[in-house]
Amino acid sequence: MQRRDVLLTAAAASFAATGASLAAAPTAARPRIRCSDGVTLYHEEWGSGRPVLFVHAWALTRAMWTYQISDLSQRGLRCIAFDRRGHGRSDVPGSGYELDRLADDIAEVIAQLDLDDVALVGMSMGCNEILNYVARHGTGRISRIAMLGPTTPFPL
Repeated sequence: MQRRDVLLTAAAASFAATGASLAAAPTAARPRIRCSDGVTLYHEEWGSGRPVLFVHAWALTRAMWTYQISDLSQRGLRCIAFDRRGHGRSDVPGSGYELDRLADDIAEVIAQLDLDDVALVGMSMGCNEILNYVARHGTGRISRIAMLGPTTPFPL
């Protein structure tokens, strides 16, 4: 057996042992958030404590955060991940993919889930959305931001 196979097997077994109950029963009572333009966004929550909102990369879904959510929720954080419009289990509208609208979607998730002192974690395009969220809505409800592999605006 190759080393990589051993590591993957060990990681999967570890996740199954610690994260099986997380995957089976996220704590979200209402998994859909209805945006002001009528689009519904699917989200899931795990754990309790200070909130962490994950914003996934373009063309992926909330599932990209599975390993981080499993670990952080076990460490006493409330982890929230949503599918951006047009992705995963969220609605797929014919419009509304402008950066301002995507930033407003983050604002609606934060408002409807009544998140305060939230840490925003973004990957790739999600970082761009987070920065645009801050530009449009400020940092009043945000405690920190983590940008992983950011693709942010570049002035020409």
